[in-house]
Amino acid sequence: MRVRHRHRALLAVTTAALALSLTACNGDDQAAATPTTGPDATASGPAATGAPADGSPSEAPKAPEASQAPEASQKPKASVKPNGGGSANNTEAYAYKHPCAMTQLSLNVRQEGSRRIIEVANTGASACGLDLLPAVALGDSSSADRSDSLHPLVPSGIGGPNHALLAGTKAYAVLDLNPGGKAGAKGIDEMNVLVSPSHMPNADTRSFPLGAGATVSGPKLGLYHGSVADAVASMRQADIAQQ
Repeated sequence: MRVRHRHRALLAVTTAALALSLTACNGDDQAAATPTTGPDATASGPAATGAPADGSPSEAPKAPEASQAPEASQKPKASVKPNGGGSANNTEAYAYKHPCAMTQLSLNVRQEGSRRIIEVANTGASACGLDLLPAVALGDSSSADRSDSLHPLVPSGIGGPNHALLAGTKAYAVLDLNPGGKAGAKGIDEMNVLVSPSHMPNADTRSFPLGAGATVSGPKLGLYHGSVADAVASMRQADIAQQ
């Protein structure tokens, strides 16, 4: 009876040891099959290569190429205006071929002592040409007969093209009623000005009172210039009767 109990005890111990051994073996196999998840692990499968899941070749998307704007949407090129930004009909060359009309001019006369500053402004949009000097007659405003009007001396040697008057600019001619300061002729109280006598009718003549105390003796008239100073210098050169 003792022998059987020992045999049964030995058999139970052996069976238990075998079971533990099998359990240990199965545990090692499962550990080996589990993929490593630490930092040293090597990724495998589609996620490691960046390829699409369906196996088609992968290619980085290209940036769209910039397309040129159509001609209609592009800004037009700035046009170059002739004569440094002026229009083609506002040049000296244009003025020489197109005499001024009184309708595109304004005329003003102002007093500076014995001098009268004749100012002609081009109020039109185009250049035009004036005679080299205006026609001026000095007489009695109450007289119906202007044949006795006095005409000033003008510079000799006058010649050349018209005085070009560009749009928006002015021309000046200076008349000195009494450059010598002498006693003047009686009965002269008015000056008549025709801005451009060879291009305008007598109907375009404008009259201006000389004012109280004005005396007329040996009057002189200069050519048109772009400044009053130049017009005064021209007046001082007057030496012959105006034709």
